[in-house]
Amino acid sequence: MASERPLPDVLESLAKRVADAVATVLPAGGAPDLRSRIDHAIESALARLELVPREEYERAAATLARLEGDVARLEARLKTLEAERAER
Repeated sequence: MASERPLPDVLESLAKRVADAVATVLPAGGAPDLRSRIDHAIESALARLELVPREEYERAAATLARLEGDVARLEARLKTLEAERAER
């Protein structure tokens, strides 16, 4: 599996967008310490998120769908075999 690193850039961009949005509601020129604390809180919250790239998620979802189909087919086969055994 290739190690792609798009998430840190995405998180950085998201953190900047959120921080900019918060800055629009703060008083102009006031509370630089508050802005710094908010920036830190945003970065900390985003760092704790357990995110994966979309491609990895889609691969895992496709694998899960395939495995669910396999399980359904095996359950049907087992039910058939159990029915045949019960008829003996």
